[in-house]
Amino acid sequence: MPTVLDKIVANRRTHLARIRRRIGENPVVSPSTRSLYDSLGADEPSVIMECKSASPSLGSIRPDYHPDQLAAVYSRYAAGISVLCEPDYFNGDYDHLATVTRSTHLPVLCKDFIIDPVQIYAARYFGADAILLMLSVLSNEDYGSLSSLANSLNLDVLTEVISPEEMRRATALGAKIIGINNRNLNDLSVEISRTEELAGLAPSGVRLISESGIRTKRDIERLSGVVDGFLVGTNLVREGDVDFNARKLLFGENKVCGLQTPHEAQAARAAGALYGGLIIDESSPRHVSRETASNIVDAEPGLKYVGVSRRTEDWDEFAGRGLYAVQVHSPLLPTAEEELEYLASVQASVGPETSVWRAISMSSPNAAAIAADLCADETFTLVLDNGSGGSGSAFDWERIPPEVLENSLLAGGIGPENVTAALTVGARGLDFNSQTENALGHKDAHKLFATFNEIRRFNYDR
Repeated sequence: MPTVLDKIVANRRTHLARIRRRIGENPVVSPSTRSLYDSLGADEPSVIMECKSASPSLGSIRPDYHPDQLAAVYSRYAAGISVLCEPDYFNGDYDHLATVTRSTHLPVLCKDFIIDPVQIYAARYFGADAILLMLSVLSNEDYGSLSSLANSLNLDVLTEVISPEEMRRATALGAKIIGINNRNLNDLSVEISRTEELAGLAPSGVRLISESGIRTKRDIERLSGVVDGFLVGTNLVREGDVDFNARKLLFGENKVCGLQTPHEAQAARAAGALYGGLIIDESSPRHVSRETASNIVDAEPGLKYVGVSRRTEDWDEFAGRGLYAVQVHSPLLPTAEEELEYLASVQASVGPETSVWRAISMSSPNAAAIAADLCADETFTLVLDNGSGGSGSAFDWERIPPEVLENSLLAGGIGPENVTAALTVGARGLDFNSQTENALGHKDAHKLFATFNEIRRFNYDR
C-alpha cells in the first residue's frame, strides 16, 4: 500500500509540466546571493521558521494565511525562512515563495518534494536561496544531478535524512546542511529522539538541523547540544499571535516585572519576554497608577500583563483592566487549604478571563510544603520569590520541591550574571526585576537583552 510520502511524490510528478509552463522553457534566473549555510552559523541555536497553512496530518492550520506578515515576524528571530510550495497536501504555491523573498532580508528555503530539475529552476525563478532534497525519495544519482544544478545557481541544499543509512548516504554525497526529520514519513508520527539517535552519525563541519516536532523551548534546550538549528512551522502558525509563539519557542515563558514606562515594556518584548509585570501597590517603589498601567498596556500589546499587588482584598478593582493575570503577593496563609480558598475568592473577584498567580516567599518555613500542595491543584501559577519581592537577592533554590517546577516561575535576584544557573533549576519560566535595572525602578534595555541572549543560548549539555 502506498505511503503518504509515496502519494505526495506521485502527485507532484503530475505537476511538472504545469510548473514548466509557468516559468517557460528557458527561464532566466540569476544566482542567489543569500546563504542559508552562513546564516546557520551563529553561536546560538538557529531556527528556520516556516510559512505553511496546511499539512497532511492536521489539514488546515492557518486559514488566515499571509506569508508576508509571517515573514515580517520571522525576520526578527530566524536564521532563515522556509516556504511550503506543494499545493495539494500543504496548500502551498510558488507565489507564496515570491512574496516571502520580497518581504525579508533572510535566506529563503523552497520547501517542496523535489524530483525534477524544473522544480529547482522554479525555486530560484521565484526567489529561493535554498532547496530541500529528500534522500527518502531520491537515488544517489538523482541527488547528485539535482544538487549540482542547485550549486550552479548558488542555492544551498538542505539534505533531509530519516535513518542511519540515509545519514551515511548524505555524508558520502558531501551534504553541507543535513536535516534530520523526526517525522515518520509513512505514518506521520513524530519522535524527536530520532535527532539524538542520528546526530552522532553526522560528519564534522556540516550544519545539522532538527526538523518536525519541535514544540517548546525545552525541546530546543534538549537538542541544541547535538544540532546547530531547528526547522519549525506548525507550532508557530497553528494558532494565536505568531510573534508571541516565536518568543515562547526561543526564550520560554519569562516575565519582566516592575515595568514603569511604555518604552520599558517595548524593550522587554523586543528582548523576548512574554509577560510584563505592573506593580499596582503604593508600598512599592515600582508602583504605577491605573492610568500609567493602561498607557503601558496600550503602547505594547505584545506582552501579556500581570497586575502585582500585596493587597488582601478588593481584587475586583483589577477586573476588566486588560490584564492576563493578577499576582497575589500578600503573606502566605498557614495552610494550603486556606490558600486555595483565598485564591478561589480572588479568582471570583477578577473574573474567569483573568488568571491568578500566587507569589510565595520560599524563605518562609512552610513555603515548600504549601507550594507543593498548591501545584497539585494545578489551578494557579506560582511565582517562587525571596521575601515580599523586589529584594534583589536569590533564595536557596534547593528548597524548591521538584514537583513544583513545571507550574512555577522562578524569581528573586535573577539577571544576566546568574540567568544560566537559574535556567538549570528547571522552572517553567523566570521572573526578572531588580537585576535588570540600572537604578531602582528603571529597567536597563542593555541588561534585558544580555539576559535574554543568555536564555536563547542555553542548553543542558554545556
